[in-house]
Formats: sequence, structure tokens, C-alpha cells
Amino acid sequence: MAEHGDGGHGAHSRLFGLNVSDAGLLLTNHHCVTACISALSTAQENFLENGFFTRAREEERRCPGMSVQVLTGIEDVTSRIEAATASAGAEGFVRARDAEISAIERACAAGVRCEVVTLYQGGRYALYRYNRYDDVRLVFAPESSVAAFGGDPDNFNFPRYCLDFALLRVYVDGVPAETPAHLSMRFTPPEAGEITFVAGNPGGTSRLRASAQLAFERDVVLPWQLTNLAETRGRVIAYARQGVDQARIASTTLESVENTYKALWGRRMALADPQGFARVTAAEADLQARVARNAAAQRAAGDPWGEIAAAQEAYRDIFYAYQHLEARAGERSMLFAYARDIVRAAAERERGDAERMPRYTNARLQGVQSFLLAPRVIEPAFEQIHLELWLSKTREMLTVDHPLVRRMLGRESPEGLAARLAQSRLADPAFRRALWEGGAPAVAASTDPMIVFVRSWDEQARALRTQYQAQVESPIARAQERIARARFQAFGAGIYPDATFSPRLSFGRVEGWREGAQDIPAFTYTSGLYERAGGQAPFALPQSWIDAQVRIDPGAVFNLSSSHDVVGGNSGSPLLDREGRVVGVVFDGNIHSLGGEYFYDVALNRTVSLSSAAMRMALADVYGLEALVAELEGR
Repeated sequence: MAEHGDGGHGAHSRLFGLNVSDAGLLLTNHHCVTACISALSTAQENFLENGFFTRAREEERRCPGMSVQVLTGIEDVTSRIEAATASAGAEGFVRARDAEISAIERACAAGVRCEVVTLYQGGRYALYRYNRYDDVRLVFAPESSVAAFGGDPDNFNFPRYCLDFALLRVYVDGVPAETPAHLSMRFTPPEAGEITFVAGNPGGTSRLRASAQLAFERDVVLPWQLTNLAETRGRVIAYARQGVDQARIASTTLESVENTYKALWGRRMALADPQGFARVTAAEADLQARVARNAAAQRAAGDPWGEIAAAQEAYRDIFYAYQHLEARAGERSMLFAYARDIVRAAAERERGDAERMPRYTNARLQGVQSFLLAPRVIEPAFEQIHLELWLSKTREMLTVDHPLVRRMLGRESPEGLAARLAQSRLADPAFRRALWEGGAPAVAASTDPMIVFVRSWDEQARALRTQYQAQVESPIARAQERIARARFQAFGAGIYPDATFSPRLSFGRVEGWREGAQDIPAFTYTSGLYERAGGQAPFALPQSWIDAQVRIDPGAVFNLSSSHDVVGGNSGSPLLDREGRVVGVVFDGNIHSLGGEYFYDVALNRTVSLSSAAMRMALADVYGLEALVAELEGR
């Protein structure tokens, strides 16, 4: 349902809207909007700690840099992409594909956000049209201590007791948007075994990727990511312990890092499990055998699996350089993300639209501009720890003598350079606007340390990107397209595509599972929340819930488990009954769901949701927000 990030890699924070009233009210997870809550908080008003509650629309506050997108249409454009790439060689496949995607998005209707989505690893392409709302305001958010009750120890586990929901509102021309086509709430909990549906936007899966790709992910990519995340977590915790304000500033990033670490650890365990990986190789071997039995299919497919394996070997030679200097350069540094967008957009806007990097095409440039110009509070000391880690790990992995490391650092240490870069004036939205509007001349003349830094080696980073596209991305994309055609010939469209942050509907039942010799029930109740509560985080309840215990129903269903197939990116998805009414909101999965990146196990994979009954109880009986309850009930 919701796409969100910690804001550290140049991503524009966006939500796919779940309307629950005719006045633009949106339901999502608290953890999807922590960046907004943090941005609106100050040392005097800490909304993460104390919650955010409104009783009148004048009190609703705009979330900086956030947009909401509502899907309005889907069009198959596969034939156009295939025609544009038919004569492209292995090295030029991605360039030809991206140029045609840019042309399709550019021709889309004005005032509508358009995005070409790749499905079936290149077997199908579809144009998605969205209405976009850029004025998104926070309406309600509970205290983080109850929204994320149980913290990292409970994450990806069950039973759970999280009040992980928040309410937003979209505005048009300064007034709440009219949204008559909205979902209705059902405040009675679902029953065990009840058929339900999840409608959301799962972020990405790897179920149709070749085994050579997954072996590389298991042996190279995931160990590298986990090492970096562990070091990041340690530095962020050390910063947070410096004081109350530092803890507030670091909270969103720490939550994201801990969540990502556990998610990637689960994926690594799934791939490292011989039985799990055998499922991947068995499915691949079955398709290869089907192709081998058909001479025409064999001629059409060639050896795409061998081509992918060769490309993965080529990737091995440039992996660390590509990741540290291009794909994840400056990760979690807002100042670096701003500088790279400003420097690159200035150069890209002087080119024809079809020749630009995909991020800077005319169809997507408005999103980049919104990200750049949104007001945000940036703390230099917090920026510095991310820059230090990135620069030191870059030097460590590429070695001191790497030409680009020497170009980046010069005679400075990672610590000294990070301290200097963290003082960039890019923290000022007006300064960013001047550079953005000034274009290439303003960028070339700038003496800002971060702009100078990015500008000085961006050409080499672009060269790495080009090398990656030619040697890795293009050959793999071209091979995957042929595998997809072979799969369609063998199975038709009976196998659904990998997740791509595009809308999906998953059906399942409200049910628990069996863990060894233990049956895990499908429901938790309010009474369990209080039994689990202690005086220390992450199991400490806020005073509002301590005071409310005498007036709330101890038997109310709080969280629930269901057999839906969801992955990261489904956060904020509505849990719907057979009549399309909202009976919960998805916020997590169990530990087995992490292997859902590669395969779905109906016996073990479970989705975890907050019940609508618990939402109503919180709004009415804990916080006394009767006007919001009335709006959700359609009164």
C-alpha cells in the first residue's frame, strides 16, 4: 500500500492512497509516516514521543516532500517496448528500452503521473496512470511507543500488539479533496477462517530471477548489505544516546535500519537453506527441461541462463565500485542526495528527453523537483555520521589506491571530509531552489563543498553506471525477456509476475500456523497488550494507554494473522472482507514471510495486521477523537 523510505537515497517519499472517507482521509501505517512525524516535530513538540492528535482540520499539518498517488488506469505497452528493442544488441538493450519508456511516459496525459512498469522480468510492460496529490497533511498518529510496541525484538514475529496506524488527508487548492469513491470501514473483527483480501503495492520479489542471480545475492550482495547495516546501526545508536533531541532525530533512521537488517537477514537465511534454494533450482530446471523438449522454443530462447551467469561474473568485478560510487553512493545523506540530483539534473536537462537518465526525464522531473524543494530540517552532525561511514567503507572496500577513492578524498580523511561536507548550504531550501533554477551555469559556478565534491567525480560515477548497464543490466534484461517468453509458452499467465511496487490483490484466510509442535493462534487481544507491557522500552506503554485501561474492552481483537502473500512495500495495505470493507491494515509479516522474497509457503508465510476494531477503540476510548470516528463511520 505505501511506499516510503528513510529519505537517505534521493527517493521522493510517496504513498499510494487508501481513501476511507469522502473528504480525502487516508489510512496507512504509523511506520510509513514516521519521516513526516519527525519532520514536523521539534524539541518543544515531539510528536513521535507524544503522538499527534487533531480535533479540527485547521490543526492538520502538511507532510514535507510527501505525495499520494491514486491509480486511474493500466495500459499494456509490451508491443511498443519489444519493437523498440528488437534490433538492440545485448549491450544496448537497456538504453533502447529506457528511451522507449521515456517516450511512452512523455506522451501521457498532462497533469497525470505516468509510469511504465516492468512485469515478468521483462515479459510484459504496462503503463500505469496515477492522479497525484502533493498536499498531504497529518491528521492522527499515536505515540511511537504503542505504534511500534515491542520494537525490534517483536519485529517479524507473532503474537504482536502494535497500534501501527496513522491517518492523513489529501488537499487540493487548500481544501480537503473530494473522494466519493472510498472504502468503508468495518469495525467488527473478522472471524477465524474468514476469507479476506489484501490490496496493496508489494515492493519487489525475486521469484522469477535466475538461480545464478540468487546465488550472487546470497554470497555477495546480502553479506555486504548486512555488514553495512550493522555498522550503521551502531553509529546511529551512539548518536541517539547523546541526548533527547538526538534520539528524536535518529529514531526514523534507526527504525528503518533495524527493520531492513532483520528483513535481509531473513532473506539470507532463506537462500542459505539448502531446501529453500533447492526450490529455486528445481523450478528453473523444470522450465529448462520444457524448453529443451521443444525445438522451436530452444531456438527462440538460446541459452539465457548461461548469459545471466556470465553477466553475474562480470558484475563480480565491479560490484563494490558500482555500489559505493553509484547505486548506493552517499546512502542516507540528504545533502549528498540533493547535490547529486542538482548536478545531474542540470546536465540532463540540456539533453533530449530520450537521451536522459530515467530519473530526469520530463515525465519524472516534477517528482525530483518536489523532493529537492520540500522543506526539511537537516542536522549536520547526523549527516556527518552517514557520510563518514560511506566514505570510510568506500576506502576500505576499494582500497586507498583506487583512482576514484584518491579523487574523492584527496589528502583528507573520511572523517575530515565528512565534517566539511556536512556544513553544505544545501540544507537551506532557498539555496537548493537557486541552484535548481539556475541550471548548469549555477552548478558550474557553485563553491558549496557538497556540490564541488559531487561535481568533481560525477563523470567517473556515470561511467561506472554505463559499464554496469552494458555488461550486467542489459545482458540480463535481454536474457530475462527470453526466459519470460519461454515461461509464457509453458505456463501462460498462470504464474503471476514478481512484485514491482504496482497494485496487487492477494486472497487468503484469517488463520495462524503451526510452529514445530506449537499452534500459533490468529488473534491477539487488548488484555495481552497490558500483560506484555513493562516499564522499559520497547515494552513500555504511554500514559494515555495506562489511563485508558479501565475503560477499554480487554477482549477486543488487537492484531491478527492471515495467510496472504505479502512482502515489503505492502505496509499500509487494507485487509478487506468479501464485501470490500476494511477490517484491518497490514503492517508486518511473520519471520517466515521474509523468505517470500523467493517463494511463498502456504503453511508458514503469514501477514500481520492491526484490526479495525482496535483502531476504533483507540480513537474513541483512548484519545477521545469522536469526530474522526464519525468520519470513518460515514456519519
